[in-house]
Amino acid sequence: MKQSARILSLIVTAPITALVVLFAVSNLDPVTLRLRPFPFDMTIRIWALTLIELFVGFILGAIVTWIGDRKRRRDSRRRTGELEQGLAVARQQVAELEKKISELRSQPAALVAA
Repeated sequence: MKQSARILSLIVTAPITALVVLFAVSNLDPVTLRLRPFPFDMTIRIWALTLIELFVGFILGAIVTWIGDRKRRRDSRRRTGELEQGLAVARQQVAELEKKISELRSQPAALVAA
């Protein structure tokens, strides 16, 4: 399952990466950015602006996904806590049973010695 997800990711990512590289190589001209209410002008190359926009979009998408996935993470933490408690109880029961087994094994030796 994990291998097929990697292959699918590569199939999707490779063409997008190729398009971004082709765009960057084809658009080397500078552009001037202006934010009208503020007296701020900035000259930047189109490829740099595009890569910055893609990066910001990626980060925003990751944040939205992380926020949307919080219920599953909370349920997983709760389930992990329940499983850890069950494991602690099972370990305690195993320790008690091992103690009883060792006591039973030592009893016949005491009877034989008597």
